[in-house]
Amino acid sequence: MTSETKAADDPDSQANVDVGDKAAVERWTKALGVTDEALWKAVQMVGTRVDKIKDYLGAGRAGEQSDG
Repeated sequence: MTSETKAADDPDSQANVDVGDKAAVERWTKALGVTDEALWKAVQMVGTRVDKIKDYLGAGRAGEQSDG
């Protein structure tokens, strides 16, 4: 388990995504289960803290779900 996966599983994680490190971004997208584009958008909207990113992504996903 990577440190990114551990942080992604922790709802209170204040870890930061290092957007300047391509390998770290790839690990975070995998850990969070999102695309690069979704991660970048979240970072632009709420910053690099994982807890804030997860909140943003959770709110975004709820609004994008469809019934079929």
